This record gives sequence, structure tokens and C-alpha cells, in this order.
Amino acid sequence: MNADTPWHKTMEAGEAHLRAAERAPDNAAAIAAATDAVTQFRIALDLAPPVSAPLDWATTQTRQTVALRLLGALLDESALLHDALRCGQAALSLAPLATAPQIWGLAQAAIASVYVVLGERDDDLAALTEAAGRYAEALEAFPRAACPRDWARMMRNRGAALSLAGEVGNDPDALTDAIGCYRAALETYSPAATPADWALIHSNLGHALRLLAERTDDAPHATALLAEAVAACEVALAATDREAAPEEWGMTTTNLANALAALGTRARDAASLRRAIEAYRAALAALAGPRLLRQRAITRHNLALAEQSIATQAAAE
Repeated sequence: MNADTPWHKTMEAGEAHLRAAERAPDNAAAIAAATDAVTQFRIALDLAPPVSAPLDWATTQTRQTVALRLLGALLDESALLHDALRCGQAALSLAPLATAPQIWGLAQAAIASVYVVLGERDDDLAALTEAAGRYAEALEAFPRAACPRDWARMMRNRGAALSLAGEVGNDPDALTDAIGCYRAALETYSPAATPADWALIHSNLGHALRLLAERTDDAPHATALLAEAVAACEVALAATDREAAPEEWGMTTTNLANALAALGTRARDAASLRRAIEAYRAALAALAGPRLLRQRAITRHNLALAEQSIATQAAAE
């Protein structure tokens, strides 16, 4: 297939705008780039008619799903997110699992990512459950032996959807399944070959372990889970370069602080609370830029809670 066709060139332009949107320094730049990506993919759809080029058309619809999901999330517009779902379903209609498994799998994953945005935005348990189910379906297209990286990525994403579902639905079983997904995905990655993925999954694992501990009545078991959460976040930080990836470092440090604060509060351990306070302050220094205003506000709130907990413990002694 000629990679210099108008369709290929238009798709490449759309992908370049998507990358620019994901790396944009602020919301305005991200919105502009995501809008350009949507425009390019719409043009590409006209260059790959479904009758004569069904798989190219399905591929374009899949990428349009991703672009509309990003733009819809940035603008907080439900209409764009539901347009994204329609594009994903359109892709599935011409790329069945039996004859185009990878396109089908990527379309399922793109649809799942839209449901994650809808579920996270509205605390919509049904949407998050749908997302987890879609990622599970996508796994059918990427057998572990033949496509280990894609399989691991779907497991990681399914873990994230399950973690959100467990948090929103207060469901320990969903959190346990999320932890299992993360641990399975880690079998494919390594700190040397894939440090970014290794770090992200360990950070997410630490987050899920803390959420499960907070929903566990058995105090010794909860304390053990929190210790595992701290250890997972520490592994993630060891694989994250603060200078090269300050946002990732800051988010992981926040996860570490949350785990330490929960451990210190539950176990009445002032040392863990002091470490949590230090970690929150370090995270705040790293989480810069207008895109992270909400995250900084949450981190400041959690810092205040940790400071209050250590003061309460000191007053009780």
C-alpha cells in the first residue's frame, strides 16, 4: 500500500495534531490541536470511502474516536463524547474481530476510553463498568503470546477502569480485579526496557491498593495493603526521572503521599504522616501549569488533612 497517498498524509497530519494536543502546555493549545486533529480525520474519512476502502475507513473512525474523546474531555462537552462513541461503533461495523482483529481491538479500546471519561466525569458506575468490559473484549484481539505489549496495555487500561469503578461503586471486588490486572500487565514490562510503563503501572497499583485498604475492615490486612501501596509507589518513583517527567513524578509522589497518610492515620504512625507531608510538599512543587490546578488543590487539601492528623496524634499523646 502506498504510504504517500492523500489518505496516509492526512492521517499522519491528524496523528501529529493529536500528539501536540497531548503534549500541549495549556488547555487552549490542547483544544486547538485536538480540534485540528478532528478536522484532519474528517477529511481522511472522505478519502477512504467505506465501500472501496472499508478497513482504512474503520481505522480513521477509530482515530476520530480518540480525537473526539480528547476534545470532548477538554471542553467537557457530552455531545462530542457521544459523537466519539458513534465513530467507534461505526469502525466496529466494518472491521469485525474475525477478519480485522487489530482494528476491531483498537476500536473497542477507543470506545472504552470514552466510557472512562464519561464515568470519571459523572461518577457513572455503569459507564465505568462498560469501559472495563470493552477493554476485556479488546483483549480477544491481542493474544498475550502474539501481542504481549498490546495485551499488557489493555490489561493496564482495564485495571484503571476497574479501579475507578471500585472507587465510585465502593466495590472491593472491582479493586481486587484492578490489582490483578496491573500485576498481570507488569509481567510484560521491565524498568530497564519500558521504564515509563513500569512506573505508571506501579503508581496505579499503589493507588488501587490504597483504595482497597480503605474499604477493608480487617485492620492488619488493611495495614499490609497500605504497606504494599507505599512500596509500589516507591518502585514507580525509582523509575521516574523528575527532571524529564515532572508531571508524572508529581502525580506518583501524590499517590505515595496518599498511601503514607492513610498508613499513618490507620496505624497511628507519626513517621509515616511526616513522610506524607514531605511528599505532598514535593508533589506541589512539581505539579506546575494551568492544567494541574485541580490536582494541586486536591493535594493541598490532603496535605492539610495529614497535618491535622499528626497534630491530633501529638495532642493525644
